Amino acid sequence: MDDGNSSLPRRPVFGRRQLLWLAGLASAASLGAGRSLVFAAPPKEAGLSFEGLLKNLPGFQPRELAPLPRAALVGLLSKQQLERNYGVYKSAFAQLLEAERALALAPRDGAHSVAYALLRKQQVAAANAVLLHEFYLRNLAPAAVVPSRYIMANMREHMGSLEAWREDFIACARVAEEWAVLVYDPYDDRWHNTALSASAAGGWIGGNPLIVCAVAEHAWSPDYPDRATYIARFLDHLDWGAVAERYRAVDRQ
Repeated sequence: MDDGNSSLPRRPVFGRRQLLWLAGLASAASLGAGRSLVFAAPPKEAGLSFEGLLKNLPGFQPRELAPLPRAALVGLLSKQQLERNYGVYKSAFAQLLEAERALALAPRDGAHSVAYALLRKQQVAAANAVLLHEFYLRNLAPAAVVPSRYIMANMREHMGSLEAWREDFIACARVAEEWAVLVYDPYDDRWHNTALSASAAGGWIGGNPLIVCAVAEHAWSPDYPDRATYIARFLDHLDWGAVAERYRAVDRQ
């Protein structure tokens, strides 16, 4: 459209990257002629391994197998059961690395779509299993831990009471296929109990796991005659200190 000034040159429209580049050139020019140009390195990429829930702990980035936090959990899991659960975690970790190596070389054309889809499913399932096992193993305590005032205050805010949360969590753990998880959703700023299957182990999208309980049969049998007994014992060995640290790391406030 002619605005009456068609003879005037149009002002260029720059995106954010171009503006940052121009700013860098302007700053470099101010150093004076004859001096070498030195641009600052981009900031280090951050993530859960460096901040938040997995701060200073082995985890997703870089890919490192987390050690078994405790050699024994007398009164909760036998040494054999604990090692068995850790073995399932190690297997999921290996499957994740295998899937990612295969995906780096996998053809993505239509003729290979079935194989490619299976790799993508393996990647997600293994990645979720790795993280959930790490959170599970790290929120187990060798003895009962009394919830702090910080935990109790947030329980009242988000769940009504500790007793109300416990009753609902037990109900989730009783019907879940693989995992019962208390998550904090920063989008609605609330805690939620969730029952997850292996296929839905990604859980509440955007939610941060605060408490993770493995409820698949291999996680507690043959230590316990039934799931209900195991769930009750799990709650008696829940590390509320770890739960508090997790929530402090992600609380929107």
